[in-house]
Amino acid sequence: MTAPYGDDETRRLRAKYSNVPSGFGDQPASQPSPFADTPPAPAPAPGAPAPGAPTPAPNPAQGAVGPAPAAPGPVPQWAAPAQPAPAPPVPAGPSVTNVEPRGELLPEDGTRSARIGVKTEGPQQGWRAVANKFGLKLSKGTDEIEYDRRIAQIQRTLRAPKTIAVVSGKGNGSKTITTLAMGATMATHQRGLKIVAASIDPLGNLTDRTRGVNSQPARSVVSLASDPNLHRDSDVSSYLLTDKSGLRVLGPSSADGAPFLTPDKLDRAHTVLRDYFNITLLDFGLNIDSPVYHKGLELADQLVITASTAADSIDELHKLIRQLHRFGKYGDLLRNAVVVFTQTQRGDSHIDVGAERTRIVNSYSMPVVSIPWDAHISEGGPMSLDLLDKATRLPYVWLAAEVMEKIPD
Repeated sequence: MTAPYGDDETRRLRAKYSNVPSGFGDQPASQPSPFADTPPAPAPAPGAPAPGAPTPAPNPAQGAVGPAPAAPGPVPQWAAPAQPAPAPPVPAGPSVTNVEPRGELLPEDGTRSARIGVKTEGPQQGWRAVANKFGLKLSKGTDEIEYDRRIAQIQRTLRAPKTIAVVSGKGNGSKTITTLAMGATMATHQRGLKIVAASIDPLGNLTDRTRGVNSQPARSVVSLASDPNLHRDSDVSSYLLTDKSGLRVLGPSSADGAPFLTPDKLDRAHTVLRDYFNITLLDFGLNIDSPVYHKGLELADQLVITASTAADSIDELHKLIRQLHRFGKYGDLLRNAVVVFTQTQRGDSHIDVGAERTRIVNSYSMPVVSIPWDAHISEGGPMSLDLLDKATRLPYVWLAAEVMEKIPD
């Protein structure tokens, strides 16, 4: 038979494939197992020769030895190189990917929006908002960022109904207008909460200063407390005025000619209001010796103390704070109290308001919020938050935020 390749060609091919491992060459097919369904042989132990591999000859002298002769048979056997034994199976379990730490992976706040860099809200107020309408991409200024923070404080979620007492040392301290304006501010920005203001001042004018949007006649705390058939929200709402912000208002005894309020009636009315409202604002009278006055303080969770920027009003504020301290049982209310100065006359005040603010902060550790003079408030009639100057509405946002922030859980 003539060889398929000449000698030169054979030598060239051998030289070309001289570096190929022996295991990669063409080999005759291995002898089939006697039965097709015979289970495969178990894997050899580590270090043991693979099945079918040549058995090495004894090596007593540790000298060089050749391979053992192949087993006789019509078909020569070539063994594949011995493979390492497979690792034992790993027990089944949850798939866990371990990643080596690579330093700081999250931003400081750790929020998802901060990690993925979502689009943020642009300015909604002032010249920046106007400029953005013409295609600019300005961010919010520091004043608007602070305003947003205050709104977030007002929108705090309360775990239980809360009561806020609004007191003053003397008349014309803007106690009633503070109750209405603060309550309307809360109702405007805290849509998730139901807020009611009630007067416990027998000669108060809370309902007279309310600009109602419903035709409901003014009713009193005493009348509400005397009704034994208050089973639904509509039963309670039939006693309440509602202003444009959604604030509900319940008047003093004089609103409907009811008898004077007693501590028991106040307790009953307060229980009803807490069942239907998240925040109850109590507009107090001036008689600090009245049992109703002290019952109101016992029911309160937060205290707001008001004064005008007149010298005698501020003096009465200091007397009131010292007197409440002497009672010895209102320490928690005083520690969280917020003071409000309201300018009741146009123009500059005759006293140094800044010095008085500092004096209160240093003496009692109470924050002080100043409300400027406003023409709508000075009218003395029904008040609407929308009719206040912007320079007046903004401090009421600050006041509502301070009060909501300090209400205990």
